[in-house]
Amino acid sequence: MSNSKPHKTLSADSAIGVIINAAGGSATDISDELEAILNSKGYSNIAMHYCEPEELGAAFDSIKKDNTDLLIVFGGDGTCKSGAIKARDIGIPLVALPGGTMNILPKALYTTVEWKDALELALAQEKPRWLPAGRVNDHVFFVGLIIGDPIKMADVRENLRDGEVVDAVKQVPDVIEAVTSGKTFFYTVDGTSYERGANTLMLTCPSMSEGAAAPDAFELASVPQMSIASIIGIGAKTLLKGWRESEHVRVGSVKTVKISGQGHFNILLDGEAEEVDCHIDISLEPKGVLVLAPDM
Repeated sequence: MSNSKPHKTLSADSAIGVIINAAGGSATDISDELEAILNSKGYSNIAMHYCEPEELGAAFDSIKKDNTDLLIVFGGDGTCKSGAIKARDIGIPLVALPGGTMNILPKALYTTVEWKDALELALAQEKPRWLPAGRVNDHVFFVGLIIGDPIKMADVRENLRDGEVVDAVKQVPDVIEAVTSGKTFFYTVDGTSYERGANTLMLTCPSMSEGAAAPDAFELASVPQMSIASIIGIGAKTLLKGWRESEHVRVGSVKTVKISGQGHFNILLDGEAEEVDCHIDISLEPKGVLVLAPDM
C-alpha cells in the first residue's frame, strides 16, 4: 500500500533528490543543467545522483535516509517506475522526466518527451496530486498493463507514434502470429465471469487514455484469439493503431480482474516486460503515488 500520510508543501528548504540513470535509452548527464534550473526556482538543498545501473539501488535507498521531500528521476521506463515505487513507499511526490525510449509515465503525466518542458510543468504546480495505481499480484503499475502473448503490439504502436513506419510494418507478422496462435484464457471482472476467452487484456489506469475516463476504474480492452480472416477484416491500420474500435474488441470500465488457472503470463507493466504466475488478481488503488503534475 502507498504511504498516504499528509505531505508538506515544497519550500526553498525542501530536500530534493535527483536520480539520473546513465544507461537510460536517451539519458545523458544533465546533472548541472537540471540543478541550475532548480536553483533558478529557489531550491538549493539538492542531492544529485548520476548512476550506472548497478548504483541505482543504493541511490534509491538514500532517498529515504536523506529525508527527501521531492524525488526527481530521469531515465527509461524502468527507472521511472522504480522512482514511482520508492516515492509511493515513503509518501513523497515524484517528478518522472523522460530520458528513455518509450517514456510511458512521463508522457502520460506531462504530454511531452522534452525533459526541460516536463520539469518546468512539474515545478509550476502549487501542490502534488494523487495518481492511481494498479496492482497485479505483487507488481504495481501506474499507466497500464497488457497481459497475454502479443505484448509486441506495444512496440509496434510506439514505432508508429514515432514515425518509424518501416519498423512497425516489419513487426506485423509477429503481431498476427501472436494474436492468432497465443494462449486463450478466461477471466472474472468485478466478480462476474466473462462469457468468452481472451488472447490479450489491456488495462489502463484512470485518466491515462481517452477511454479511461472513470476516476475509480480501469479501462479494460479484451481481445479474443482471432482467425486470419478476422485479422484481415480488422485491417492492419486498425490492428496497429485503432484496434480497440474493432467489433472483435470489448472495452469497458472495471475495478478488479481475476484470472485462474496454471502457468504464467507475459505482461507489460508501464512498458516494462514481466512474468506473473496464476492465479492473477488485478485491482486499483485510488491513492497510488503522489506526483507533481497537472490534473488530467
